[in-house]
Amino acid sequence: MQADFLLRQYAAGARDFSGAALSRLELCQLKLEAITLWQADLSAANLSQADLSRADLREASLISANLSLTRLCRADLRQANLLEAKLDRAILQGALYDPLTQLPPDFDPVTAKLSFIAPQTQLAQADLSGADLSGVDLTQADLTAANLHQACLFGADLRRANLAQADLTAANLTFADLRFANLRATNLNATVIQQTRFQQAIADPATCFPAGVSLNRLGLYWIEPWAILRQATLSNANLSGADLLGADLSGANLQSTNLSGANLSGANLSGANLSGANLSGANLSGANLSGANLSGANLLGTIF
Repeated sequence: MQADFLLRQYAAGARDFSGAALSRLELCQLKLEAITLWQADLSAANLSQADLSRADLREASLISANLSLTRLCRADLRQANLLEAKLDRAILQGALYDPLTQLPPDFDPVTAKLSFIAPQTQLAQADLSGADLSGVDLTQADLTAANLHQACLFGADLRRANLAQADLTAANLTFADLRFANLRATNLNATVIQQTRFQQAIADPATCFPAGVSLNRLGLYWIEPWAILRQATLSNANLSGADLLGADLSGANLQSTNLSGANLSGANLSGANLSGANLSGANLSGANLSGANLSGANLLGTIF
């Protein structure tokens, strides 16, 4: 494919150039926002000062490409090969990469503010709005206050992910797995949740679900005063600052749970497993702790 043909097609509204052979082409200073170059060959191409913001470059070959001063904001670089690419002063803020993305050895993706898509990744407050994250594995990822507005998370694995305060409005969660996820104060308004698994995810009164959804069928754990959470599995959950006044947590598994600053006054914690839990600054005045396991728990400043 020649550069002028690509430009004409793009100007005419075409965006999908998957698998295109563009090796060694002169594409500098071109505006190619939101172009799809999945599996394209851009090896040794000159893309200096081009605008590839939000471009889909998954599995693309960018070996030895000139990307100096190139705008790659929020581009998708998952599984792309950028070995020996020139990235001098390239703008990559919010671009996606994963463990299979090959980057130049002297390039620091953290300094460049790329978003790492992988289990247990740190994406707090990340802007992933509109991103195609179909089928991704984000188990135990920290997505606190992340912007996932209109993101496609079809079939995504979000088990035990922290989505507290995240914006998932109008996102597609069809077939996604959110079991044990933290959904406290999460905005799911207008979100598509067909065949989505929510069992044992935690939510609270500030969590916003789509209109018409039967919450009783989702299998959620509601974190609120006087909640009934007998035998609940809440191990490793982040319940920092939670208001569980008078809650029934008898026999609950709270092993290694973060309950720092939580209000557990008057709660029933009889037989609960609190081993390794963080109870620093928590209020347990009047709580029933008979038979509870507190071995290894952090009790600094805990009120009994």
